[in-house]
Amino acid sequence: MVKAKLSRKALGYLGAITGGILSYLALDTGSAAEKIVGDFLSSKAWQDFLISLALTSTALIGTWLALSSLERREGKHAEDSQLPLIVALGLGVHNVGEGFAIASALLSGAISSAFAFTVGFAVHNATEGIAIASPSVLTRSRWAGIRRVLGLSLLAGLPTMLGASIYYLGVNSPHFLAFLYTVASASLVFVMVKINMVSAGLLGGFREKFWTWLFLGVALAYGLESLMTILGTL
Repeated sequence: MVKAKLSRKALGYLGAITGGILSYLALDTGSAAEKIVGDFLSSKAWQDFLISLALTSTALIGTWLALSSLERREGKHAEDSQLPLIVALGLGVHNVGEGFAIASALLSGAISSAFAFTVGFAVHNATEGIAIASPSVLTRSRWAGIRRVLGLSLLAGLPTMLGASIYYLGVNSPHFLAFLYTVASASLVFVMVKINMVSAGLLGGFREKFWTWLFLGVALAYGLESLMTILGTL
């Protein structure tokens, strides 16, 4: 298996670059939720602001408490780690929002924008594949098998179709979307912290090597996000 062929240092580099990818995705989803809440505040829609603030606050602390509880129920062995599953679930929730964007473009008649979104999201999701597979290797989890990784990838990717379907049915409330983005961001932050701790330990601490590869992960995610934006303007 792949995990048996990678050295301790290589695993550390893989973990650091994954931590960078997750850092960017968590920031991206978190800022999307904040924008929705902030727009209500800017427009002085006080009731909507208070509702969205309550929903996102509940989503944030609720997600962390739920994941902490799941972590306590894990077995004593590293192979029992649920990190890969948590990453896939977090990305899946995030990708519901991507489905919203595609469906919104289609319903407005902007077929070219919808196509660009679809291609762009597909390219961008390549980084999400790394984020799903990496925790399996780092923690030597039972999720490391190719079939299970494939299943996790589907769990993360298929919600894009679900999001598009939900939007078509008229469920496009900004409160709902802010809640989804917050759950996704909280999940990704939870996993990011754990992966960064593991990878830093493999690289001898939070030193230059760790931060360099973390930056490369951020740059990779940002680069593909920029490509998606460029495609959307064509």
